[in-house]
Amino acid sequence: MKKQLKTFTWFMGLMGKRLPLYLTAILVSTIGSALSKVANAWIVEDIVTAAQTRETQGLLWSVIVSFGLFVLGWVLWRFGIIRYNIEGRRGVATVEKLVFAKAMRLPYAYYEQHHSADFMSKLTFDTERAGDIYSSRLRRLLSAVISSIVFLVPMICDSWQLTLCLLGVSILSFAVNALFLSPMKQNGKQLSRQHGVILEKLTNMLAGIELIKIFPMRGTMWEDYHVANADYYETQVKAGKLSAALESLNCLFDLTGALAFLGLGIYFVSKGMIGLGQLTAIYTLYGSFRYVFLDIGTYLPQMMNCLANAERLYQFLQLEEEEDVAAAPVPLWQEQRQGYAVTVEKLSFSYGDMPLLNDLSLNIKENSFVALTGESGCGKSTLAKLLLGFYTPNKGQIFVCGKSCQNSSIKEIRDLIAYVPQDPYLYGVSIAENIAYGRSGVNPSDVPMEDIIAAAKAANAHDFIMELPCGYQTIVGERGNTLSGGEKQRIALARAVLKNAPVLLLDEATSALDGKSEQLVNEAIKKVCQNHTTIMIAHRSTTIAMADEVVVIG
Repeated sequence: MKKQLKTFTWFMGLMGKRLPLYLTAILVSTIGSALSKVANAWIVEDIVTAAQTRETQGLLWSVIVSFGLFVLGWVLWRFGIIRYNIEGRRGVATVEKLVFAKAMRLPYAYYEQHHSADFMSKLTFDTERAGDIYSSRLRRLLSAVISSIVFLVPMICDSWQLTLCLLGVSILSFAVNALFLSPMKQNGKQLSRQHGVILEKLTNMLAGIELIKIFPMRGTMWEDYHVANADYYETQVKAGKLSAALESLNCLFDLTGALAFLGLGIYFVSKGMIGLGQLTAIYTLYGSFRYVFLDIGTYLPQMMNCLANAERLYQFLQLEEEEDVAAAPVPLWQEQRQGYAVTVEKLSFSYGDMPLLNDLSLNIKENSFVALTGESGCGKSTLAKLLLGFYTPNKGQIFVCGKSCQNSSIKEIRDLIAYVPQDPYLYGVSIAENIAYGRSGVNPSDVPMEDIIAAAKAANAHDFIMELPCGYQTIVGERGNTLSGGEKQRIALARAVLKNAPVLLLDEATSALDGKSEQLVNEAIKKVCQNHTTIMIAHRSTTIAMADEVVVIG
């Protein structure tokens, strides 16, 4: 319970300065609703008492006052529930933005080590279920607790003996409900995990749909999804059984409470311990009290269920972020490295216990074209990721344009490098917008069209773009799947050109292309590399031949 309390405190703290207003809205709406019911019970009590005693003096005034309280309660409830809905929705949006922003700050290694479905599950399933705390669960639980207290006060005033007897029956039902807390929480955690597994199977299927159609994998993929879906279904069935059992028990206690009230009410009236009007008022209030008191037992397990999802979000948001070191004063070594765009000094790096780079030193002159080559697995692409700050070296230093990667912010270093990967990613938007993303810190719609066209021409992309039905406004589809490999590479190169960074880093930019596409991309690279330091990771002899210098890694 201590862990759940810590998670709950953290989760509510995410609302920040809006939390008092949110809680006040719940309090106001709950008291307003309860006050209306209490006023209604008082009206019934006054009328029944007057009918029993045939004493009507002051009845009209009493009914008017009670009706005024009823109207006041309704106004408070309406005002509070509107404000609560606004603040609850704002709280859910805050959580969604936090999770998304966290994803942007996580290191590259996280995405290499975790399936994309794991993050999607957190952004959708866990965020939605945890958000239920703001949008419904907390209000219902607090409303049940507060309303129970509000209803008990006038009931005790009318007859504390009868009220305590009825309270004992309700506490017994609450204790039974509490037994469901742990199973429902565990069930919630299991649902969250299995939902992530299902998402993983679906994303694997969509990402590899070509392989599924070409190779005999349909049966295997279907079986994997069927097993994951069956497990999820079984857990949902278990959740349904738990909820049904809880609801059935509550119905049983509801009937027991009604029978207990009738028996005790007849006894207390026969003994002259309570009047008929008071009994009627208690009966009116007890119906509402019994309902909200049982709600505590219903909503508390549901709250624990949602807290299990909030706990997963908490663990996600506590993950170590990509380190962004504040820029340090310019050290003396800069004078010794003037004229070099990239310097690598005694660099070592390993993936876990597997060493990959060992004491690598490298000097790349400004405005030069260097080809990095070597056997597969020797660390060429890893060196590119180290330059981009995706990984931190075990030892050694990297300098880009006179700035130390260790003592400068990641943004500073990445602003100096335009990167084109082997398989460039294009968003499912227009070609113009895909190219415009190269202009950092600027909304794509604000990038002048002439700049986009100039970048496309430099990358040998303008001609084929103009042949498309909508030209630069052509939507390229998910991952650019409506374009060929060479066309995607040239758009990615245009995006790098628009960035206009001093260092152009190309990772196997032509390895997956046919001869004609390779020639077009190589021509584009020759034009782009002028006035830039170009680092090309390459295997093909035609690409290596373009370089001023060839460096063999490994």
